[in-house]
Amino acid sequence: MKKQALLFVLLSSLLVTGCNNQQAQSTPKGPEVEDLGEKDAHTDLMKQYLADPDWESIKTYVPKVNAEDSSYHNDQSQPEAIKLEFAEVEDASKYYVQIAKNVEFKDAKIVEASEKSYNLYNTEIGTDYYFRAAVSEEALANAKIKKFSVKDLAPRYIHVDGVINFRDCGGWKSSLVENGRVKQGLYYRCAQFNSITADGKAALKDLGIKLDIDMRDAPPKTSPASSDDWQIEILNAAVASGTENYRWEGKQGTNTKIAQTYKKIFEAIADADNAPIALHCTHGADRTGIVSWFLLGLLGVSKEDCARDYVMTRFAGERAVLPNGSGSEIAKWNQKTEALEGATWADKTYKHLNEDFGIDKDTLDEIREKFVPGYVAQ
Repeated sequence: MKKQALLFVLLSSLLVTGCNNQQAQSTPKGPEVEDLGEKDAHTDLMKQYLADPDWESIKTYVPKVNAEDSSYHNDQSQPEAIKLEFAEVEDASKYYVQIAKNVEFKDAKIVEASEKSYNLYNTEIGTDYYFRAAVSEEALANAKIKKFSVKDLAPRYIHVDGVINFRDCGGWKSSLVENGRVKQGLYYRCAQFNSITADGKAALKDLGIKLDIDMRDAPPKTSPASSDDWQIEILNAAVASGTENYRWEGKQGTNTKIAQTYKKIFEAIADADNAPIALHCTHGADRTGIVSWFLLGLLGVSKEDCARDYVMTRFAGERAVLPNGSGSEIAKWNQKTEALEGATWADKTYKHLNEDFGIDKDTLDEIREKFVPGYVAQ
């Protein structure tokens, strides 16, 4: 009996081992991937500023624009491209480069290059990318795969040809949830689209932007950012020039027109997962700045980062917008917001948007849930 039991154990062991070996042999190994490490699309000037806790230091990094010169020759708001290199590919007159955010290349895009490199713009921060290149689309499946990670450093600057001061409000840290981050790809801030090129329009299509919120005094009826194959709706959200002293309160005396405009904007932001937004005024500084400042505050971004995002408009050659500068709008906004009731900066901003601008709590909660993954309104 003991011999039979021992024999049974030995046979069972052999069967299990055989099954495991067969399973190991039948399980395909993942593709080999060359890891290129971390890449960063910020310029050295941007990185220097973001690493420096002294906001005043930006005066040294970015030249102040000449008030009499509107040519934007001081613009330094364009990000660096991440250069994808593939010297190992055989020589050809044209190369095909496949790029994705997963090693299976699901939802990948294919671009063409005339050299053995490709300049990739507008990558998401804190995200892994995979690419491979070949002399034909058919050969891509067997091409060498390379991977890189984009440095997790907000803000995410965007390159749209013909437009300055373009950046994603996603990527900033949020206090609403543990290890929270504002979602990328929903809300962008920028300067006007009047000089956008065909390449710039193609970039907007690639970003999936569907709504142009124009805060200039007299927005056009159709968006200049639209193209034949990508129509962008325009939302008239005009806030008059010269109303700087009333933009935080949202009203001028008994006139609540600015507050009503903010309400319209935030209702559109609540639908940004269906219609990603590019919001702008003329330079993307003050009117654009305060709406973005309110939005980031609502999303649990710290007071310091709200101010830092606002101040970075100086990379587009704008005038002084320092958070503690004499006469700076944002210095006044900080003081007024601090005086509101609320346990946190986010609570104060929520209360202000709800009670003073008449934005429904349902709208504000919806924005928080869509923009901060993991957040659930109470």
